[in-house]
Amino acid sequence: MAQRQYNQILRSATFAAVACIAGNAGAASSHDALRSLPLDRFIEATSLEQLADIVVTDTKVAQASSSVTQKIVVLHEEDIRRQPESSRNLAELMRGTSGQFVNVLSRNDANWGSYAGLGPKYNSYLLDGLPIDSFVDAMSLDSAAFERIEMHKGPASVLYSNYLSMDFLGNETALAGTTNFVLKSRIDRPLTRLSAGVGSWDSQVGRVYTQGRAGGLSYFAGASAEHSDYTRYGAPGSWLETIGSPEYDKARVYGNLHYELGRADHSLALFLHHTDHAGTHGRPNRDFDHRYDTLNFSYNNHVAENWHIQFKAGERRYERGFANDDWPLDLTLTRYETTRQNIRPLDLTVSFQHGAGNLLTFGIDRQTVDYRTDSRDAFGASHADNDAQADSTGLFVQEKLQWRDWVFRAGLRRNSLEHDYALLGGSVPDTRSASWDKNLWSVGARYNVSPTLAAYANAGSSFMAPAAKQIGGTVPIPSASGELANPTLQPESGLGRDLGFDWQATDRLALGARLFLNSIDDAIVSNVVSAAPSQSRSENAGKASARGIEMDVRYTPGDTFAWFANLTLTDTRVRHASNPDQDGTDIPFAPESVANLGLSANLGDRTRLSAYYHRVGRYYDSTSRATRLAYGDHGVLNLRIQHAIRDNLELIVDLNNLTDCRYDMPFEFRDPGFNAYAGLNLTL
Repeated sequence: MAQRQYNQILRSATFAAVACIAGNAGAASSHDALRSLPLDRFIEATSLEQLADIVVTDTKVAQASSSVTQKIVVLHEEDIRRQPESSRNLAELMRGTSGQFVNVLSRNDANWGSYAGLGPKYNSYLLDGLPIDSFVDAMSLDSAAFERIEMHKGPASVLYSNYLSMDFLGNETALAGTTNFVLKSRIDRPLTRLSAGVGSWDSQVGRVYTQGRAGGLSYFAGASAEHSDYTRYGAPGSWLETIGSPEYDKARVYGNLHYELGRADHSLALFLHHTDHAGTHGRPNRDFDHRYDTLNFSYNNHVAENWHIQFKAGERRYERGFANDDWPLDLTLTRYETTRQNIRPLDLTVSFQHGAGNLLTFGIDRQTVDYRTDSRDAFGASHADNDAQADSTGLFVQEKLQWRDWVFRAGLRRNSLEHDYALLGGSVPDTRSASWDKNLWSVGARYNVSPTLAAYANAGSSFMAPAAKQIGGTVPIPSASGELANPTLQPESGLGRDLGFDWQATDRLALGARLFLNSIDDAIVSNVVSAAPSQSRSENAGKASARGIEMDVRYTPGDTFAWFANLTLTDTRVRHASNPDQDGTDIPFAPESVANLGLSANLGDRTRLSAYYHRVGRYYDSTSRATRLAYGDHGVLNLRIQHAIRDNLELIVDLNNLTDCRYDMPFEFRDPGFNAYAGLNLTL
């Protein structure tokens, strides 16, 4: 593990700030010495134990976690490999953490949960620090490409821009936090892994992964294929009703090249990922065919002793196609809908270490978006429904100062956003363009009371404009499923605040708590308008607020056993004085409580058991008191058993939803209940 973490720091090619590592009684003096080190000497002077406590999401370069004002939770590769798979969605990897509600609708659909009392669009996703779609890419990307996942809690909208997606709920912002999927980069040893398995509903999975190193070039590549007849995942009689197996096929291929230009802190990297996902919803004219392409390019360099520059560019291509019938009246084809979206993010960040571990970060980022939807009727005639472009440019600066046991942080962002609408809802709109300029801010502080106890507080603002899909809709005829148009939508502004502490009470026991308060003016919420057909509409719901508390405990009594528990309690309110039906109701998709309990135990020398229990309280699907439906009040238990048959051959058994709890979810989805998977991993 230590070597892997050391390689992560080499890849980041950065520096550390002042910090005392929790549980290390002699850390304070050694970290005082590190304060004055230039960036290019930090890696060689820092011990492997200290490198184990490094995170990169806070400032876009490596920092000791005890110099970070925000709460950051890290899942390492070993943690990822212990997670049982059910719906094959990246969001499920974080289900056991506090502060969020993971609600994956099916293997063919997105996560529709919440973060810190806010809906699913208020926590952005990053791929090595560059934004991706938390809905689509969570269904597409393969977790085998990741070295670690960093969950940054609290407002992060200064250093990380909104993601200008027009699909699903539209734009995504980092008001409640951001989740960074960090790619493997510098490879220290060659490895090839072959995997094959079978599971419930005639699920068949095959995977291959290989990695290696040749001089300054590190690489990895992988591919996977999955087929399943699947099973009904909609409520009986709903728009998801099936008359046959809702089968699907999913194929991925991906690879990464990381080249060191003479030294570890000067590098180029290129990552490519492609996913094909096709199948049927269980009726003869309800098939789908999706293709996703993801590209990440990065350049990192220490251009001087305490200066670091990084440039990142990406391409995200989404093509999603759906066939539709006129259920329940007629099963013949009525139309075929296609959504095409290209998003190109860019980021240029400069970091300057000055004084005793102080850090200045500044730069510019940009996104361009092309979004088009069209439909083809049963006779083959096609027509365009939406055609829009978006362009965003952000300038940001952040200063972090360290003084004795204190850390202070402050940042500003100037964001300019332009939308151009050639076509909305099949018609040329009266308003052909819209633009916004917004200033955002963020502040934070941390006090390291002792090497094992720290308190922190943060506040920051966010801004989100309505997406073209929310304005123009995706429903070509009244009986179709999709998003209803709302051309009167206004942008929203948000404010996030948190306060918490982390305490390493003993070498074995860690405790933490975080209070959060998030508020939004002119909140854009997605309300379920109709169940059959399934239709929703985005609406401004006045002022929305979410307050709550997260409580975490982790105990490791020995090397062979560990357990954790956490509880999140949330109270949300929507204030809409002019609309009594929505005034005083709850924010949709935000449960009043979420609890997790997990354990990991070695059952003998070659067998490990990982168990996760996830309990969800009540939540609603709409802000409308008259039409909303209540969900939640259920618990799910998942298990993973890993058994080493021999040193290079591992058996994995997943037992998901052991109590066969077939709970309902919004949009008339239903969990299909108990399912199992068994597979073999052969390492060469």
